[in-house]
Amino acid sequence: MGKEDKLVDKLVSLFKGISDKDIDKAIKEAKNRLVVEAKKPKYEVLEKLFDSQIQVLWDRGCPDQIIGLLVAQKSSVLSKASKIAFENGHIPFIPVIPQTYRSFYDLMAMVRNGDKRGYVHLDPVVVTSITDKIKTPDKPYYIYDIEDGRRLVGKSPKEAEKILEEQPRSPLTAAEIIALCVHTNVLKHHYVQATGSRCSYDERDMVPDVVLLDIPMLDQCWVNSESNSWGSPSCGSRDL
Repeated sequence: MGKEDKLVDKLVSLFKGISDKDIDKAIKEAKNRLVVEAKKPKYEVLEKLFDSQIQVLWDRGCPDQIIGLLVAQKSSVLSKASKIAFENGHIPFIPVIPQTYRSFYDLMAMVRNGDKRGYVHLDPVVVTSITDKIKTPDKPYYIYDIEDGRRLVGKSPKEAEKILEEQPRSPLTAAEIIALCVHTNVLKHHYVQATGSRCSYDERDMVPDVVLLDIPMLDQCWVNSESNSWGSPSCGSRDL
């Protein structure tokens, strides 16, 4: 008797006395659960990702104290990520260093294009006006289930915000898009908008963004601006 025959025998025994309708529902639900389980990455893969991200921070001069705070979260980060079913192309997690621990000037210096370090192109007055519309921790933390913005390329930050609310997903803040640029090569594909943050320029409502013009730079765009060069990244959740 082959494997298929044995499986059929088990199913016949299991479903004996159950209506066809209930059998169909059970099989459909079982298939759905198998699909979800298949999207959950292996613990070893997540651990390797965590360690590689910490190594990137070491290599780019992140202070020991901040790295220590992130490393201390390893167990909880891996535990949380291992329970999430990730869509294809989504990044399981990324460490974020908030403004309370490093300035945007320091954070952008960790974004690289080859041997070229990122910088802040904004006027200092604009930099100090950057605020988050999203509640985020004051200490170094992690965001989870990140989509790097490809799905929203061509959408203005205002449009992207509405789309993400319906999904529901959370737009990334200025510190979070910088973290995305530190740990991925997203800028090689498109620029990224911090739809979860706002800044002010000449009394206009603006959104911080990171662009790549040979050198990565923190800049800004109008909240209603549309371009096929920009996208709004998002996450499924963040540590709070």
